[in-house]
Amino acid sequence: MMKQLEIETQCTAPLLTMTSESCVANGKRILLCVHQFFPLFSAGTEVLTLSTAQALRACGYTVEIVTATLSERQNPGVTSYLYQGFRVHQLEVTYLPGRFSSDTILNEYHNTAISLPFEHLLDEFKPDLVHFFHLKNLTTAALQACFDYQVPTVYTPTDYWITCRACQLVKPWGKEECSGPSLLSGNCLKHVVMNRKTGTVQRLLGLIPSTFFSALIFASSWFTATRFKKHAQVLRDLANRNQSIHDSLIRIDRILPPTLFIESLLLNSGIPQKKITRLRYGILPPLIYRSEAMPDVSARRRPVIGFIGTLVDHKGCHVFAQAIKTIPDVNVDFIIYGDTHQYPDYVKKLEAIIQSDPRVRFMGTFPHEQIGNILHSMDVLVIPSTWRENAPLVLLNAMACGTPVVASNVTGITEYLGATDDVTLFDPGNAGQLAERLVSRLALISDPAHNQGAGRIAGEPMHAYVSTLSSVYSSLIHSS
Repeated sequence: MMKQLEIETQCTAPLLTMTSESCVANGKRILLCVHQFFPLFSAGTEVLTLSTAQALRACGYTVEIVTATLSERQNPGVTSYLYQGFRVHQLEVTYLPGRFSSDTILNEYHNTAISLPFEHLLDEFKPDLVHFFHLKNLTTAALQACFDYQVPTVYTPTDYWITCRACQLVKPWGKEECSGPSLLSGNCLKHVVMNRKTGTVQRLLGLIPSTFFSALIFASSWFTATRFKKHAQVLRDLANRNQSIHDSLIRIDRILPPTLFIESLLLNSGIPQKKITRLRYGILPPLIYRSEAMPDVSARRRPVIGFIGTLVDHKGCHVFAQAIKTIPDVNVDFIIYGDTHQYPDYVKKLEAIIQSDPRVRFMGTFPHEQIGNILHSMDVLVIPSTWRENAPLVLLNAMACGTPVVASNVTGITEYLGATDDVTLFDPGNAGQLAERLVSRLALISDPAHNQGAGRIAGEPMHAYVSTLSSVYSSLIHSS
């Protein structure tokens, strides 16, 4: 069942003008696909998808967007709505929290229930090309529909879903970083089991070698006519995830990784180099609306150190909170921007660390077009991620604003840094070291010029980004 809604929004994003050389759209229809989207979700991937859609529209393309939402309904439908002038189609994906079954594991990466509604969208919109920004929720079944309809496909991997079902390549035990599925995906099974346990049981599971869980998966191949058959299929589906996704990726016409690390993941998995074009995210310089009431940085009495991001474990706001508690009661404001309702258990964890510290304020969320104002109001932005990151847009926007940054020393951040960038690094997860870096930054804030540095576009300037997309789109559409 398809429902039509309209979400009233004011399109206040900066206008983008393109030269005739880059505008080769000729009214071509582009379908952008993303795992979740505005207005309910507004993290980096959603912002990138929206800004790309705006730039493509300014260039003359006709753009629609497909996304998904998790629902406990057994017969999900499709809801269509308008957001900033774009028609957005939201597929409802059946999801039963806490279930560990063959359907659950398989549907995470290839959900055939997506196929028919996605095919209906292809029939209705008749896109000349489909560009995926995330495959989670829509899964490789949406890709398969494009292959069946012989529609050219492009993919921008914005995190590590292609290798990791948790998307972050972070272990819940021992060493933080994960290199991907081990033999028979035994470490992935260990991760799944640990996520279903808490406290002492979870810690004990962390001590069990992943090879033990690989042995369980191997043994499951023998459980074909016993009461273990149902559970055995779960293990086999988990072990088959990597190969199944690879079989879909190798059929995509062009993949645009934003970092060297994701490019290496693709190459190591056997994706041909000719299908890969590394392309940094497109960035417009954040605008500062000086006509609005906003603090003057040089005249403000109290320095401001802030965090902007999703309030979830791998984004590391708890590391920031732990660092704050070790900093003496200095005259400073610590502000946290993020949705406090999306992951309530994590917010409770933050509150338990902060313990009503009057220096700390939760600021909620803000429209993305205000990012320039928000960053301009900060003396320092903290990016305390505990995962490798993947060229976070908040970093790129801060660098474009000239806002000083203290960030985790992880590959998805350091790849984008230059020798003159005002970015100080610390070891990921090390709250003590972060506190030392922040105290050092506070000592510099007395300089009135500390936040007046020249900005730099560390990603691709938006006009260059869309020019590259246009070139890729044109070559694929004309050869299809």
